[in-house]
Amino acid sequence: MVWLGYLVVFALGFALGYAFLFYKNNDNRVRELENHLTALQGKYESYQQAVTGHFAHTAQLVNNLTNAYRETHDHLQRGARDLCADNQRHAGANPANAFIGLEAPQDAFPHPAMLNDDKFLASVMPPRDYATKSPEDKGTLDEEFGLK
Repeated sequence: MVWLGYLVVFALGFALGYAFLFYKNNDNRVRELENHLTALQGKYESYQQAVTGHFAHTAQLVNNLTNAYRETHDHLQRGARDLCADNQRHAGANPANAFIGLEAPQDAFPHPAMLNDDKFLASVMPPRDYATKSPEDKGTLDEEFGLK
């Protein structure tokens, strides 16, 4: 009968050990997932900073390019006005007048054709799905084409 007491104590110790091990493993798994989540959040934040920095630098480069274009345009316009101005040409023949001013309204530039523009669509022919053929020949889209 004493051996039954030992067996109960052993079973109780085994059950408590298993429960402690299971609880400890769950705690480690939670800690591991929290560490992984923290690492992912850090990577995401660094990615956001990299994207923000990239577009800030891109905007700066585009602004520099725009300013360089403006300076080049002004230089060419000034050079054409100063170097091509002489008494033998009248004001309309000066190449400086060929430059469109950077302050020109948007109406000065041609607009691309819009898909709903009737003048544009009138000149466009739809693609043909057939070659020239006699009236009794079947077209390639006919249901009986190629069937004998």
